[in-house]
Amino acid sequence: MTGARPRADVAELLRAGGTYRSISAELGVSHAVISVTRIAYRIPTPRRRGLQGDELKAQTEQRYPQVAAMLRAGATQRQITAATGVTHPTIVRVRRILEIPLPDRSKGRSRTIAEALALYVEPYGDGHARWTGPRAGNQAQLWANGRVYNARHEAFRAHHGRAPVGLVLVGGAGCEEPRCMAGAHLTDQTIRAAHARADEAFDAIFGPAH
Repeated sequence: MTGARPRADVAELLRAGGTYRSISAELGVSHAVISVTRIAYRIPTPRRRGLQGDELKAQTEQRYPQVAAMLRAGATQRQITAATGVTHPTIVRVRRILEIPLPDRSKGRSRTIAEALALYVEPYGDGHARWTGPRAGNQAQLWANGRVYNARHEAFRAHHGRAPVGLVLVGGAGCEEPRCMAGAHLTDQTIRAAHARADEAFDAIFGPAH
């Protein structure tokens, strides 16, 4: 702090609750000048109130969305660390802040894919279904058998009795709900190709629709 001199204008902003960063940006002074001014004018360092309640929960959810989703899905700390790189103490803190209960391990086994689908796929409307379980960004995640699956792929497999080929998209049965999880409303590359061939055959016989 050699050469730094206290300034009255800095003291005024400090008393008003300004931070080092905001004062430096407004007055163009260094942090050393601000610190010297605080000492010279005997301005106490403000006590920073930590986030509490809903605000803390919202920030934690926003900062660790995948950790929160995996905790709610019953993943272990080892699985979460392997998938996200987040350390065990942080995972424990996220669980505590978000008040996520410890999973019931009394059965001695993980939830099956069928059990997870039954738990998180919620029917609604005209044959549609929504995913109420964890997500990673826009992708619905299904935790079962100690690992993570693409929930939409598993909903397709459960309905059609086979693994999907290529992308799984909404469009079956004329569905236009972008996040629909009803198996009958999900299509893969094979189904879409079959529909395209059927449309071509129809047009060849009756002519294209106008």
